[in-house]
Amino acid sequence: MSPEAIIDGLFAGSIYALVALALAIVFQPTRIMNFAQGEALILGAAVAYQIVALEKLGWAAAIGLTIVLACVMGVLMERMITLPIKLSGSRNAWIIATLAAALIFQSVFNLGYFDVDALRPSPIIPGGFEVAGMTIQWQELLTIVAALAVMALYDQFLRRSAYGRAIRATAHSSDTSVLMGIPVQRIVVLSFVIAAVISAVAGLLAAPVIFVAPAAGLVFTIKGFTAAVIGGVGSPRGALIGGMIVGLLDTIVRSLVGGSIGNFAVFAALAVILVIFPSGLFGKPMEAH
Repeated sequence: MSPEAIIDGLFAGSIYALVALALAIVFQPTRIMNFAQGEALILGAAVAYQIVALEKLGWAAAIGLTIVLACVMGVLMERMITLPIKLSGSRNAWIIATLAAALIFQSVFNLGYFDVDALRPSPIIPGGFEVAGMTIQWQELLTIVAALAVMALYDQFLRRSAYGRAIRATAHSSDTSVLMGIPVQRIVVLSFVIAAVISAVAGLLAAPVIFVAPAAGLVFTIKGFTAAVIGGVGSPRGALIGGMIVGLLDTIVRSLVGGSIGNFAVFAALAVILVIFPSGLFGKPMEAH
């Protein structure tokens, strides 16, 4: 196993951790696992590819446009998912609603980039450096640092802001939150928007390094979901640890054995962890239920 494989694993783990965090953000106030979350990652990659690789407008324009479009996508996702759930009255309607939203966005990206194999812009910071004979790409280091920063900022947002406290109250009991005057619907929309922005940022960070196809949204959703379950659904800290476990295990096993054995190792680890920790490493029994 080469030292570069560990860096690649930390990089991939950072991407999965951001998706897992986005899933947790939506799950907390809604108890919905948004299987369309990976499409926001594709949005970020697509905007970066369009603006940086094709239009040559630079990363500042790509980042700004990504955040704006991700906010719009978050609002659309909330409407596409929560309205069918309310109208159907079924407890399991969120499964069909989120998968339907994923397929709709996937079709849009496929139509827009039907002749593109991978959405691959140039790196934000090109090149790399060597440490102890190990080559580290600046883009990978930037992504790892950005993932840690996003986790820390969201944790502070939850603890110190009024909206953060409202999100925690809604996650505990939406009915009680309504009685206390908390605008639950606004909190739900905000959660979808924040989750979409975080996933889109993960997409524009990932696109210059790894293979991001227009139809790969569900793949990233599955990896992020696995990371969220390993860490504990609804736990931001668990999202980070779970993402790193998935990224490192997948990358290291692939470098040693090759093929699709990495995915097998990840799901085997998921099964073992859930046997020992049914709620995940940092999850609470209520969240697992």
